[in-house]
Amino acid sequence: MSINKKILVASFIAVLLGASSCKKYLNVNTNPNYAQVATVKTLLPAAELYVGTGLGVDLQVAGNFYAQFWTQSPGASQFHNFDQYAPGQDASSYGWTNLYNAEENLYQLYKLADSQKNTQYMAIALLMQAYTFQLITDGWGDAPCKEALKGQYTDGHLVNPHYDPQDSIYTTILALIDSANKLINPNAPILPGTDDLIYGAAAATNQVNIMTYWQNFSNTLALKVYLRMSQVAPGTAAAGIAALYANPITSTFIGSAAGDSACIAYGFNSANNNPLYADELGLTGTRNFVGSASCLDTMSVENDPRLWVFYQPISGANFVGLQQGLYNGIPYTGYSYPTAYVAGDGQNSASGKAPVNLITNYESFFLQAEAVARGWAPATVSDMSLFYNGIQASFNYYSAGLNATYVAYYGGTATSTVDSDYLTQATGSMANAPLWAQYPAAGTVQQKVQYIITQKWFAMCGNQGFEAWSEWRRTGYPSWFTYSVSTIIGNTFPKRLLYPTSESTVNSNYPGLAPLTSRVWWDVTAATDH
Repeated sequence: MSINKKILVASFIAVLLGASSCKKYLNVNTNPNYAQVATVKTLLPAAELYVGTGLGVDLQVAGNFYAQFWTQSPGASQFHNFDQYAPGQDASSYGWTNLYNAEENLYQLYKLADSQKNTQYMAIALLMQAYTFQLITDGWGDAPCKEALKGQYTDGHLVNPHYDPQDSIYTTILALIDSANKLINPNAPILPGTDDLIYGAAAATNQVNIMTYWQNFSNTLALKVYLRMSQVAPGTAAAGIAALYANPITSTFIGSAAGDSACIAYGFNSANNNPLYADELGLTGTRNFVGSASCLDTMSVENDPRLWVFYQPISGANFVGLQQGLYNGIPYTGYSYPTAYVAGDGQNSASGKAPVNLITNYESFFLQAEAVARGWAPATVSDMSLFYNGIQASFNYYSAGLNATYVAYYGGTATSTVDSDYLTQATGSMANAPLWAQYPAAGTVQQKVQYIITQKWFAMCGNQGFEAWSEWRRTGYPSWFTYSVSTIIGNTFPKRLLYPTSESTVNSNYPGLAPLTSRVWWDVTAATDH
């Protein structure tokens, strides 16, 4: 692949002002002759912003469509191909390019930090490499991994990297995490500061050692990786999770320290917008997305107040979703748009301030709940408690939006009762209690997993679309997805992203285009067409 033929080193300021603003500016490489000016404090934020843009635009759009949070607005046409289940081969090419740009920067960061004996930057580089490789392989399946970053002459000049099988990539991911764990030291003399765009500001605000955050990130990432293997390699997954919990260092997860959700913040200035909103601005602010009825209608029935955070009412308290793919021959208006809280409103500048979420605390609680429910982790905290911790964390994450809508539509002053009311209904016997928040504590493992994944899906609406789609592919939950009305491939769902055309033209080891409907390695769920 072409990105391996050059060093992709960008300065912090250049990437902050350009790469985070619009994806069309991201495929910019610096002159290899100037690589010596790079420092660990410029390589780290450059890599993180590449991840933010790769995840926050192409993977976010595909994920939110395929997880049935969003569908095409009748008043626009930009993403018809996703609703038709017929994206062009390059529909997600910027995601592929930016994630590999991130990997190259992380590889160079590791080498530079190693030469300086700066073990904490080495550890972060390894963890972000692991996280990014999981994004790549979960989206595209087999992908260049072991040879992907060896394009320099000093690294072997492997400019046509072979594609590694997905199970092999997962083995590499776990090895990267293990190597990082051996390097993490909160008492190290040199620690990242605000150059770490994921945890720098949170560590300073909450007065938490930044490497404590990264250790929690490492442990949660490993837990997520193992659970992704639950259907295809349950023995390996169970053993790996048991080992995590048996070690005091690896048994603390995101959600155990204040502010430890892993995200990249945006909106510090007019040039530093959320990448999806920046992309929408490049399309003249057109509102391309509307709420999918698959999610919006269900949240309405559930009396879920997060509906107000993820979607906009069209009037008063009236929310209207659109059946997936039903954009032809209907009025252009009268449907609920995604809100600025999830960067979904191209006409609201507040969308520019929405974060790109990597791993959130609510995701972490749901992962822990599943591990306990499956019997793979000790029930020092019950799966039911972790399930409700996940719901509460989701409410807390969007508390500003929930309070704002509560005041706007219900009157009074800002309140936190909106979430406690929902949970009280769920655990009580009220007739209108939300079904999917009533955890089946006495149910089977599969019933518990269904509730955990479904509630995780609600929490990820619009803000972790790619992860929600991946979890649906793994488990088949939620179980009520509908085929797009505009599908041109029949009654089947998309199950992967398409390799970009650049791979077929540049990499002589390109294995050929994998069909959109072919499953990735860990997707073995036999639910309907799934």
